[in-house]
Amino acid sequence: MEKDNQLLGERVLADKELIAQLIHEEAVKDVPVEQLQMHEAFIGIVNKVRTDFVKLIGESIINSCDMQKVYTSIQEWGEATGNFFLENEQSLEDALAETSLYRKHIGTVIKTEAIRKKMELQSLFDAMELFHSLLDYAAYSYTQAYTESYRRRLKASRKEFLELSAPVVPVSDQIAILPLVGSIEIDRARYILEKTLLSANQLKIKVLIVDLSGVVRVDSMVAEQIIKIIQSLKLVGVRSILTGIRPEIARTMAEIGVDLGNLEIGGSLKRVLDQMKIS
Repeated sequence: MEKDNQLLGERVLADKELIAQLIHEEAVKDVPVEQLQMHEAFIGIVNKVRTDFVKLIGESIINSCDMQKVYTSIQEWGEATGNFFLENEQSLEDALAETSLYRKHIGTVIKTEAIRKKMELQSLFDAMELFHSLLDYAAYSYTQAYTESYRRRLKASRKEFLELSAPVVPVSDQIAILPLVGSIEIDRARYILEKTLLSANQLKIKVLIVDLSGVVRVDSMVAEQIIKIIQSLKLVGVRSILTGIRPEIARTMAEIGVDLGNLEIGGSLKRVLDQMKIS
């Protein structure tokens, strides 16, 4: 068995460039020539990745007597390759779509070599079973690495978005503006509360204008968070003025029992700034 796997693995290694070329040709057969020319450099890199992967499969077949070593090598490949393609904005679906091509062309080489070497049928079956398990594990390792990196990227983007979503902008020594834009879900509202209190303390402001003119939607939970911001600022001695309140936002606040009479509402941001003689 080990001898047969040695021969089959060596055949895969010898044909790695040919196999990679056949996979490339099938993968791009429907892609316009102009598009291929535009991405010629990257395609060259991808072809090298294909060749290296075929080489990995060949070496894994040869080293099948030490499956722990084989799986470790495949996992390392999956992590490196998954991260590479994510960084280069390649979709997971596109990469996994080529799995069937590897299965087809490497499988053909294995079967052809087994017939040429007149191997026993059972040896061929065992070799093909090994090959399919290696390919499945490679696809799993690649997918796991890609998705984990994608989750980390989303988490980092989310953090960056939150940091940019509560910009307390000073317009004078004692006055600042908090312009809120887009939809404010509960997590973002809580972050804004924390960031606003911290910024108010650092800037030592006396008045904060909370402008809601750019807010798309406010549900009851978010409205409560906005009120908490105002109440919390009041506790630390900061006067809050709400501007840009549209009728639907006022209606939501009224529905949850907020007494708008207890809030300082200043109409538009421009009007409030004009009243404070700030331009």
